[in-house]
Amino acid sequence: MRLILVAGFLGSGKTSLILELARRLVAASHQVAVIENEIGDVGIDGRYIADHGILVRELFGGCVCCSLSVSLVDTLKQLRRSPDPDYVLLEPTGIAQPSDLVATVRRYATWVDGIRVITLLDAERYEMLAEVLGPLLSGQIAAADLVAINKIDAVGSACVERVVADVRSLSPSVPLARISTQRQTNLDALMEAVT
Repeated sequence: MRLILVAGFLGSGKTSLILELARRLVAASHQVAVIENEIGDVGIDGRYIADHGILVRELFGGCVCCSLSVSLVDTLKQLRRSPDPDYVLLEPTGIAQPSDLVATVRRYATWVDGIRVITLLDAERYEMLAEVLGPLLSGQIAAADLVAINKIDAVGSACVERVVADVRSLSPSVPLARISTQRQTNLDALMEAVT
């Protein structure tokens, strides 16, 4: 099993991206499961994904990078037993630090064949979020195997280039994808980069 972790702050488009990745993986004859992490007690996104016929496991009441890390490993064990998917797509809470999740999986779920981290940034709100949540975003970018700048259709090219410049200042060599999940722009290249 391979794990694709999609990090990003609330509203960045993680659920839409995960749904699209899952659809494309299923179309390529891969078995897929999704682990959805919600801070609260109700999993709205998980229901939305499950409504599209994709196996979903939900973890509530905390963050998988800290208080629910044991639950994450247990869920991966259960998925390994049945249905043993080719890919597990993990959507942590918006405040999760992917580096903590990667460390946990590498240490306690050694059967996971590979881990890819996509950090999804919201081009519309990036500058405001960077000002308010700088260390959180910096950590998510630093842990990324790929940074995807989403909602490029909603902003001008100058805005996108400012986000690119900021990402490059934090992580000069990380691969970048400029995407729109809503319009499905550049998602083929993103798929190739993470599978």
